[in-house]
Formats: sequence, structure tokens, C-alpha cells
Amino acid sequence: MEKFVITKKQCGKFQVQLRSKAGQILLSSEEHLTKISCKRLIEKLRTFAKDSGKFQKKTTVDWELYFYLKSASGKAIAISKKYSTNLSREQAITRVKKIAPFAPVEDQS
Repeated sequence: MEKFVITKKQCGKFQVQLRSKAGQILLSSEEHLTKISCKRLIEKLRTFAKDSGKFQKKTTVDWELYFYLKSASGKAIAISKKYSTNLSREQAITRVKKIAPFAPVEDQS
């Protein structure tokens, strides 16, 4: 099942991931101090994923492709994994747009 997952890192901080049905990580957030801030972030991700203008496509120095979802202020709030082709990156963006607004939340912290 496609879902948002809240995890707790060994350092004690929390992180949000959006995962596909197969468990593939589509987006990962930065670390947060509280679980509440993760829940707020999920609501932002639900809203921003509906807006194509919030997706920023990037390329690493090694020519790996990725994207991030940006906030109203333009700050990256969740980043994708790396992709080898434009097509795979575009398919991932399409998946995020489709599933993020309705994905349930699983707390694994």
C-alpha cells in the first residue's frame, strides 16, 4: 500500500517518507525534532503535491536525476531518490502527484 511513513532515527530525530506499494521510497524529508512537525509536514506534502510548480527537477554532478518538492518559500521539504533517466523521474513525479494527497500515514517510530 502506498503510504507516508514516520520513522525515528537512532539520533532521536524523526523523518517522513512517501513509499510506493512495493515499498520504494519516493520522497524523504529532512530530520525533524518532533513527531508533530512530521505530521504537519505530511499535510504540506499533500497540498504541495497537487501543484506541478512545487516540483523542482535537478541533476547531480554525476548526472543522476532527482527532484524535490518545495514549500511556499521555495525551500526543499522532501527529496526523491536518484534516477537514471528522465522518464523514470517523470514517472515518479506523476506517482507522487497521484498518491500523496490521499496516502495514509503509518507511524513506525
